[in-house]
Amino acid sequence: MVMQSVIDNGLDIYGKPINLKILLEKDINKLNAVSREDHLNIDKSIHTIRKSLKSISAILLLCEVHFKSEQYLSLKSYIKSLSKKYGEVREPYVFLQTFNRMEDKLKYFDSSNLFELRYNLELQYNLIDHDIKSRNEKIQSGKESILKLTEELSNLDINLKHKPLKRRLLISFQRSRRIFKKLSLRSSADEYHRFRKWCKIFYHQQIILNRIGSEKTSKKHKKLYKLTEFLGNEHDLQVFYQYLSTHFPELSQLSEGLFKLKIKGLRKKALALYPKISC
Repeated sequence: MVMQSVIDNGLDIYGKPINLKILLEKDINKLNAVSREDHLNIDKSIHTIRKSLKSISAILLLCEVHFKSEQYLSLKSYIKSLSKKYGEVREPYVFLQTFNRMEDKLKYFDSSNLFELRYNLELQYNLIDHDIKSRNEKIQSGKESILKLTEELSNLDINLKHKPLKRRLLISFQRSRRIFKKLSLRSSADEYHRFRKWCKIFYHQQIILNRIGSEKTSKKHKKLYKLTEFLGNEHDLQVFYQYLSTHFPELSQLSEGLFKLKIKGLRKKALALYPKISC
């Protein structure tokens, strides 16, 4: 069921509380729309689902103090589990996409292994894309999980005030800033993964407050989006290189310098852009 917004253009948003459903409605509508489609349209549907799940998770974090601890942890755990399942389904697509970006460079290291690598990546992708039985089971399971989640979220009746939301936004920003201060080009993949996580939380929360008129920061959103793209590409390269190290160790050793150079370049861009973003 599509939720209807109760925000009027003439409403004094700073003087009246806003219901949590209003913050959630856009993402709930997206999830319900996708749940009626083919979930294994990996490059579109799965990406949309995971993006909305992350947005919902960021919204709940904004409003954490209004929940009982057990309810909040249950919702967060359910969303995390669902997002992880869809992430596993999307992984072969991400690997193939990353390979396509790197293929021209990799062929100078080991063209024989490269043919086998492409074959394996395409095989994994096609198994998900064409295995009808498994496909239908995953689609049905995904639909049921999403419907259960959106039904629970739609029943939440919590009124919020803008100032506490903006204070919670500041906390998310400060969390990302603390991690940033400890980062260097030599930091581990896990440290950059945590930085990316909090930058994305801050990004989604900024969008949410913009939806209800608390924030008007389109330029900041563009910078935040660009930052998360740099960090996302860095993460994709890290994960893909781990895959190579496990399944194609000879190729990974030969191309290690290339991956380090690419990852370093993306890190430099992210570290240079972040100071231009503020709360």
